[in-house]
Amino acid sequence: MGDAYFIGVDAGTTVIKTVLFNDSGEELASASCNVPVMHPNPGWAEQDMDAVWEAAKQTIKEVVAKSALAQGAIKGLGICGQGGGSWFIGKNGLPLRPAALWLDGRTKSTIESWQKSDVYEKLFQVTGWQVYTGVGPCTILPWFVANEPETLSRAQAVCYCKDWIKYCLTGEISTDETDLLAMTDPRTRDYSPEIFRLAGLSDWENLLPAIIPSSQIAGRITRKAAEETGLPVGTPVASGSIDVAATALGVGCVSSGDAASILGTAAIHLVVSDRPEFSRSYSISQHCVPDTWLFNCMAMMGASCLDWFDREFCLVEEQEAKAAGINKYDLINQKAAGVPIGSNGVIFLPFLQGERAPFVKPEARGDFFGLGDWTKRADLLRAVYEGVTLATMDNHRSLSNGAHFDEFWLAGGGSKSVVWSQIVSDATGKRVKVPLGSEFGARGSVINAAVAVGYFSDHAEAVKNMVRVNRVHEPVPENTEQYAELYVIYRELIEKLWDVWPKIYRYTQGRK
Repeated sequence: MGDAYFIGVDAGTTVIKTVLFNDSGEELASASCNVPVMHPNPGWAEQDMDAVWEAAKQTIKEVVAKSALAQGAIKGLGICGQGGGSWFIGKNGLPLRPAALWLDGRTKSTIESWQKSDVYEKLFQVTGWQVYTGVGPCTILPWFVANEPETLSRAQAVCYCKDWIKYCLTGEISTDETDLLAMTDPRTRDYSPEIFRLAGLSDWENLLPAIIPSSQIAGRITRKAAEETGLPVGTPVASGSIDVAATALGVGCVSSGDAASILGTAAIHLVVSDRPEFSRSYSISQHCVPDTWLFNCMAMMGASCLDWFDREFCLVEEQEAKAAGINKYDLINQKAAGVPIGSNGVIFLPFLQGERAPFVKPEARGDFFGLGDWTKRADLLRAVYEGVTLATMDNHRSLSNGAHFDEFWLAGGGSKSVVWSQIVSDATGKRVKVPLGSEFGARGSVINAAVAVGYFSDHAEAVKNMVRVNRVHEPVPENTEQYAELYVIYRELIEKLWDVWPKIYRYTQGRK
C-alpha cells in the first residue's frame, strides 16, 4: 500500500469528531467539538442542525490544516452518526426545525397505543424491531402528523444525522441501509410499504431518501463545502453508516460470528450474521458489509454509569490524583481492583436512564443492593464496574439466541480500563480483544470510504490492513464461576423490581 489518507467523521450525540487515518489505520490527526442536546419540553431531545454542521465543518477544517498533506493525498471521506431520530430538510435545502433525536420520548403514547393494538407486533414481524420512541421516522413522524403537520408539508426529506452532514458536504440527499432502523424489511434491505401503512405514514413515503450502500460513493465535495472545510473540490464522500455499524467495522467485525461490546455512553453489544433472523432477544439491522446483518442489544447505559459515579462520589480521587500528578481514572481503577469479586455483597443495577436491551423498561431505575454498615465507597465503585458487566452478560445471553461466539472485541471508554476489561472477560467466560486506537466509529467510516473509492477490494481486506489488536484478556475459570452466581442474583433483582419501578417512576413524575 502507498501513501493514501482518509478522513472519518463520527457525529455522536454530543460530540462531533473528525480523524485523519493513513492506509495502515494509524490515527494521525483529530479534532472534536461539542454540540448540546436541547430539551424544550419534558421527555423531548432535540439538536440544532446548523450547529451540528458547524461543528462538523470546523473539525474537518482543523484536521485538514493539521495534516498539511499535498493536494490529492486525501482519497476519500466517510461519515457515521448517531442513529435514530428524524432530521428535517426543507424544500429550500435548509433545516426546518431542530432534529428530534434518538433520545426523544415525545411519542411514548403512540408506542403504548401500538402495544395495546396489533400494530406493535406487526411492526416486529416486518422489521425485526421492538420499536422504541426515538428509533426513527417510523415512531417519530406519527407525532408530527398529529401535532406539527406543517413541518412535513414543507419538508424535502427526512433523514438521519450523518445524512445531513453528507448533504452539506455534497449537496446530495441520501441515506444508507444501516441507519434505517425499523424503516426497512432487513430481509430485502429496502423500504417496506407495510411499515409506512402500519405507522400511518403512507402519505409521507416520498420524504425518505434514496438508499445508497455504506461503502459506495454518495457524492463529492462541492465548491462551497471545499471553501468551508479545506477539502479539495470533488473529494469522494462515501454513503456512510450509523455509528454502531461503523464502530463494529472499525474494531474488525466483518464476518459471521464476529462480535463486539462497546462500553461507551450506551452499551452496544452485537454480533455479525450472514442470515437475517428475527428474534425478540435482540434487534436486527443491516451491516456495512454486503449481505451481512448485525444482531444488536443496545443498552441505555454503559461506561456512562462510571461517569455518573465519578461525578457524584469521586471528588476524593480527583483531589488525590491531582496531588500525586497522576490520571484520575488510574486511581479509580486501582481502587476498584482492590475490592474482591462481588463488591463485598453489593450489586449495582445500571438502569440510570431506563432500559431498552435486553428488555424494554423505560421506568427501570438504578439500584445499589446489599448495602451494610460495613460497605465502603470502593465497594460501590467496584459494584458499578460489575453491574455494567452483569448487564453485558445478560445481553450476550440474548445475542446467543442468534449466533454463538467465544471471543469478542471490547471498545469504548470501558475498554481503556485493564481492570474493567478483565472483569468483562472473567464474567462472560470469553476471550476479550481490545483493539489498538480509540476512534473506531471514524475508523469504520474511513474503511467504508477506502472500499468506496476502490483502494481496498472489500471490507475484509481493509480491516486486515487497518485494524490491530492492542491487548487480549483471557477469562479466569474460578472467577467466571463466581460471576455466574452473581448473575443469578442480578436477574432475580430485576424480576422482583419489575412492578416496583413503575411506582417510583409515577411518584417522581407526579412531583415535577
